[in-house]
Amino acid sequence: MKRKRTIISIAALALIVLLSFNGVGTAASTRDDINLSLNQVIETLNPFNVSSIICTQLYCQIYDVLFFQNDTGELEPRLAESYELADDNVTYTVHLRDGVKFHNGKKLTAEDAAWSIDYALKSGPYKMIRPKVPGYKSVKVIDDLTFQIVSNGPNPTLLNNISIWVNILCKEEVLAAGEKFGVEWIPCGCGPYVITTYNPDTEIELKAFEDYYSGPAEIKKVNYKILTDNNTITVAFESGELDLIVVPTAAWSRFKSNSDYNTFLSPTNHTSFFHINSIRGDVLSDKRVRQAFSYAIDREMMVIAAYDGIAQPAYSLFNPSSVFGGFTVEELEAAGIQTYQYNPEKAKALLAEAGYPNGFDAGKILCISGSYWEKMSTVFQANLADIGVKVDIEVADSASCRARRYDQDYDISNTGTNFTPEATYGYIYFKYLGDEAKKAGERTELGLKDRELDDAYQKVLTEMNREKRKAAYLELARILQDNMYTIPTFHKAIPYAYNKDLVCKEINTNYYYIYKFHWK
Repeated sequence: MKRKRTIISIAALALIVLLSFNGVGTAASTRDDINLSLNQVIETLNPFNVSSIICTQLYCQIYDVLFFQNDTGELEPRLAESYELADDNVTYTVHLRDGVKFHNGKKLTAEDAAWSIDYALKSGPYKMIRPKVPGYKSVKVIDDLTFQIVSNGPNPTLLNNISIWVNILCKEEVLAAGEKFGVEWIPCGCGPYVITTYNPDTEIELKAFEDYYSGPAEIKKVNYKILTDNNTITVAFESGELDLIVVPTAAWSRFKSNSDYNTFLSPTNHTSFFHINSIRGDVLSDKRVRQAFSYAIDREMMVIAAYDGIAQPAYSLFNPSSVFGGFTVEELEAAGIQTYQYNPEKAKALLAEAGYPNGFDAGKILCISGSYWEKMSTVFQANLADIGVKVDIEVADSASCRARRYDQDYDISNTGTNFTPEATYGYIYFKYLGDEAKKAGERTELGLKDRELDDAYQKVLTEMNREKRKAAYLELARILQDNMYTIPTFHKAIPYAYNKDLVCKEINTNYYYIYKFHWK
């Protein structure tokens, strides 16, 4: 007997973060355009070969996915209407929405969906998103609107991961484009907007796709400017040139108190943390030293100094308010798991127990220059000095820091990532924690060989029962908290300011969707 799973209606938006602020004394707007900024050059229009959040923000407007995973982890219908999971726990039968059109006018079929999934995860030349969707095996077309996805074994997050990372494209259009795919705009998507002007270094313009399956957007034209300087972005917004921005954290209190704008502090699934290189057999390989480092961090002060007070201190890797499998301090402590509340005396005692009563030189903290990462490092440096540990700060550009982390060429390095509800545990394991990543041809930032961690991860990845899976997550948390390979510091929030006459009905934990915006 198959278990039928009908996805909740998109109309049921009660579980989405809603923004519906009423302006005071403002007249109704007749506008149907919006002016926005992107704070980096767009690397590519190929959604199968990019990890940039900014690029993904653009993709949210021009491409679409099978299902939308909301902030609680539930799947809502997009290109697909429903799915069934067979009794074998490995075969997902997916039913597409009828009548969906690509931007070239071609009708979406199961062949396009199946090809997109397999091309992104197996047969295509791109490896960027494959580690983010562990367990994929194959896909099979059943009829024009039905196909099956098969996993390597029981995998409760497979469809969630595919829905997050794999945009469904027109097979015919992509293959015909050849090397132009990703470099030039081609009408291969079926999202609510199409690109009309594409200058990835300076500006991008979109127009509403009139044949979008949910009806054309109320905002008819989107004007993106590529602006990489925060001051320039802020000035452009205050002068009325931009309608919505992510506010620099240092300016948040000023914007929040200004009644000329609407503001919203969006929660995220992001966690910032410090990697400790534990694989070299030196002092940092002793978990008592890493535990001492975690006790030494004044997370409250770090939030103020590095993120202007608008983040949430993190005492475990996964945000319990937004990630299934994350746990509160109270839940962890009730299970006998350490949470590392600020305690420099406990840190000193652990160092003495490890044989370093007078401290030691821990080398350098590698961080991105001119960023909040550098501010984090400064606080950590002071916290470590308080327990007798000397550490210097080494700054570099983002690409250099990433490359060195992949080579484990650092003593301590800070970074972070955006989780999604449950779905990126596999990705985090591959990218940051697991030596298994090497088997998948993926580089890792910690390069661990920890069989206990491997086994705990496999239990999480394969347990289909939700309650049992939560218990497996607790065991995974126990291992991560005990070893402190990665020391969590805080969970970010994203501060938005926008035009008083703009109604923003959908901003989730990481992205906004212009299709859900309209003017009063």
